[in-house]
Amino acid sequence: MLYFRNKKYTIFFLIISLLLSNVYIPADGDTVKASSEHRGIWISYCDFEDAGLYDKSESEFTEAADRMFSLLKKYDFNNVYFHVRPYDDAIYPSDEFKWCKYISPEPTDYDPLDILIKKCHKYKLKFHAWINPYRITSDKIYDPGKQSTTDHIVNGVKEIIKNYNVDGIHFDDYFYPSAHKGNQLYEVPVENRMININYMVNSVYSAIKKYDKKILFGISPAGNVEYAESIGCDLETWFTEKGYVDYIIPQLYWSDNYRMGGKKVRYYTQTLEEWTDLNTKGIPMYIGLALYKAGTRRSEDPGWRLSNHNLSDHVKLLREYGCDGMVLFSYLYMFTPSGKKETASYIKLLSGLDIKTKTIKLSSGKKYNLAGKISVKKSFRKGFTYRSSNKRVATVTSSGIIKARKKGTARITVKGVAGSKAYCMVKVI
Repeated sequence: MLYFRNKKYTIFFLIISLLLSNVYIPADGDTVKASSEHRGIWISYCDFEDAGLYDKSESEFTEAADRMFSLLKKYDFNNVYFHVRPYDDAIYPSDEFKWCKYISPEPTDYDPLDILIKKCHKYKLKFHAWINPYRITSDKIYDPGKQSTTDHIVNGVKEIIKNYNVDGIHFDDYFYPSAHKGNQLYEVPVENRMININYMVNSVYSAIKKYDKKILFGISPAGNVEYAESIGCDLETWFTEKGYVDYIIPQLYWSDNYRMGGKKVRYYTQTLEEWTDLNTKGIPMYIGLALYKAGTRRSEDPGWRLSNHNLSDHVKLLREYGCDGMVLFSYLYMFTPSGKKETASYIKLLSGLDIKTKTIKLSSGKKYNLAGKISVKKSFRKGFTYRSSNKRVATVTSSGIIKARKKGTARITVKGVAGSKAYCMVKVI
């Protein structure tokens, strides 16, 4: 609950409270708690072209969508957050929004969203329609204080849930702009920002749950709590009161080798602790992870350049803190040179890929079945490749049979899904 010294704000808040009293408030048990680890990925409008989805015929688009979701299934993702409305537009035929030119220059003669959802569900992945509710352009938003704005957003959400078999509606953190002079609506106080956004969020939640309680609704706020609140995210309310969100995905886009005031700061850990402390009611919380920063040079955050296992370290920690899973930003960066290395480390952690025997001693001419010593989760037990660092000492077949050749030492590399690797040493005596 918010309280204000300013009488004008108090009256305004009471009016909003009365309006909210007429919308849906869920009963106990309506929010679904995650039963297994949530492993999601954001697919941004910036990823469309690299994913083979931009300006394609129906058959080309369908094939590209199938390849994309097949790969995500192989990499053990189970939730997809797909950008269906990047700005005041839509990648589907809409009565509310103009056509999204990031999917094709002109409206297609097929429905991209329908194809995407069907292909996503083919691979048993959940599809969340990702929307930027207020954003008109990169520098302009609809005024959150206007009823017409909330109506526009709610109508857009209704259009999606009534016409498409989505598993969820997802909002990004584009709410009010930062409160710097010159920015649009910068004079709106934080209290009013929260009131206006809460009214919209509750209205959207109510509309979704009235139509189908199983459809999830969640938000991914900026990872810096103070900044998130300054742009209108009422985190305390969202974490503690019903009628707002089913889950929260804070964007914790820092490494634990961050520089602040000339000192190294474990900033990822610090913010993770802050967010888990906020989650006093234990609603599902997935941590947004910055795959896009892999390998990049950042003076304030050199950890991304110095390590290829930031994401796997982050996952280990979020598990320790009892979070329900993670969401990676974004699809495109799984295929950049640095992103591949981070992804390989991340997948190795998920799969549990390891070799039970680290050192193997063989006499010249002897064989050893390495495949039988590989430890990995069932869903990842396929498609291994093997390589010997010194074939004169020991060779290894495509099925994992090592043959000792001559005295010496060789390292055997086992390569699994997404380039994940495990090693063992062979000593030929």
